[in-house]
Amino acid sequence: MSEKYEVTKEAILAMAEKCPEAKEVLRVGFPQAFEGEKTFDLLKLKNRHQLFTTEEAHRAGFNNSMFFQVRGHGEYEGIAFYLQEAGLKWTLVRDKDDALCLTVERK
Repeated sequence: MSEKYEVTKEAILAMAEKCPEAKEVLRVGFPQAFEGEKTFDLLKLKNRHQLFTTEEAHRAGFNNSMFFQVRGHGEYEGIAFYLQEAGLKWTLVRDKDDALCLTVERK
């Protein structure tokens, strides 16, 4: 005889938070639990994870288009930006209007 279990949305989301590797499996099994998530799907932006062409990057003074991308794997896949660190210094600052700004300069 098989046993039945009831699982709440909160329990599913707690499991996904505790084990990011299981999140996609839980999302497939319980898609309703993930409706209305507070994250964005950044992989739907231009060219999946690469946001700038090589030509655009060169015009802005960067060596290649990899300087600023959508994170393409790992626990932050599709929900975070990746900042290339080689030779670059990134800083989050507030300007005089209290807007949060990301600045970049050469090291």
